[in-house]
Amino acid sequence: MSKLLFSLPVHEKPEIVRDQIENINYFAPGSHICIHISQLAENLRDEFQTACDFDNVTINPVSYESVWSGGILHTHIANFEHALEVGVDFDKIILISSNELLVKPGLVEYVAANMIGAQTEVYEDSADWGVFCDKHLQMPGMQAFLARLHLPLFFGGQAEGQFFPKNIFQILSNNYRQCFPMAPVGFPIEEAIPATVAARFAFTGVDVVPPITFCDYCTNIEINQEVIDQIRRGTGTIFARTVPRTLQSPHINKSVLKGVFAVKRVPREDCDLRRYVRSLMV
Repeated sequence: MSKLLFSLPVHEKPEIVRDQIENINYFAPGSHICIHISQLAENLRDEFQTACDFDNVTINPVSYESVWSGGILHTHIANFEHALEVGVDFDKIILISSNELLVKPGLVEYVAANMIGAQTEVYEDSADWGVFCDKHLQMPGMQAFLARLHLPLFFGGQAEGQFFPKNIFQILSNNYRQCFPMAPVGFPIEEAIPATVAARFAFTGVDVVPPITFCDYCTNIEINQEVIDQIRRGTGTIFARTVPRTLQSPHINKSVLKGVFAVKRVPREDCDLRRYVRSLMV
């Protein structure tokens, strides 16, 4: 069975982060959580340390800058490196956000049975999505990264819920460090680099399954109790229309709910949706 490391960048509301830790500990027992506190929330570090005082939680001592839609992959890499440095025992890393929650058990076993979880949409000039544009492809760092992977173009996919074995994420981390700064790069690079690495291994015969998080930001569907109930059943299909100029969802209009274990976006505040998920933890 895999030992999981959840990489969690945060920037506000320590009490909500504590709620998320309790959620992970219930639905994915035995996991470790590494938290990166954004530079803009450094003044809340003492509050985070108090709220997140769990044996299986490590708070990264480094606080890098994060900017909305500017790219946060460097914070996940910082968490990965810190977990290695302090000797956290894990086999696979899962990238999550501070406004998502697990909603059903079985994640640990699912991740153990699958090597990589990622969405791998191939770059196309005609793709109507903000991350897929020529200026991002032609960035010197991106070109250097692709050259190191022997690929002519990048891939894209949902950031939340991606997972990788430690050795493969080490390759991602090493190559990222050589090509990009540990800072925002101007676009959500976490939607490109992991997907590209996943695609590179898929070329060699590795099966890649979708991310484990169901998101509502790219379709006209809204996360509610009914959606969560269907995800928990793990059967059937959720149908919705894609919002223009957004990434196609890896889970909508497909019968893949057996591999979905989390939902985003859950408001970072006490609300009916958050209380409903909490009611499942009995």
